[in-house]
Amino acid sequence: KGSASVRAPFPGLAANSLPEPNLDRAERHEIILDGGARSRMRSARVHGKDVPVDQLVSEHGMAWAMNGVAANDHHHEPLITVRQGTSNIVRIDNRTVWSHPMHLHGHAFRVLSVNGKPTRYREWRDTVIVDPNGVIEIAFVADNPGDWMFHCHILQHQQGGMMGSLRVK
Repeated sequence: KGSASVRAPFPGLAANSLPEPNLDRAERHEIILDGGARSRMRSARVHGKDVPVDQLVSEHGMAWAMNGVAANDHHHEPLITVRQGTSNIVRIDNRTVWSHPMHLHGHAFRVLSVNGKPTRYREWRDTVIVDPNGVIEIAFVADNPGDWMFHCHILQHQQGGMMGSLRVK
């Protein structure tokens, strides 16, 4: 029989340095996800031009859009522009019949609600799955200036137009 080993107590974790969004003073924004099979989307903007869906697919190889814009490169205006230091709530409305793991670069956010129901833990994330025809609300503090990619983590969806950016100025 061996002797019982004595372990030092766990020192604990450092305090989280992420700034907590002020939900009472937050600016509100919306991003609408659209496209794909069985979509009601009839057209989307590509490089500033409104393109019918059949042409969007046949000529541009894209079938997805965010806020009516289909993009798979950095040559587009941001979906949202926010001021540095502000708290923001973004409502993500998935009008497709597909799930989309939406990923925001440069910031961590709290998931506030899923389909109108408040989340239990509001843990920090940088990606959230938006269910088919679902709505998610996220909150974050715009503490990192620049243009930050926001896209579907399913690469075929991203390449097919579900890519945009968020500008913090």
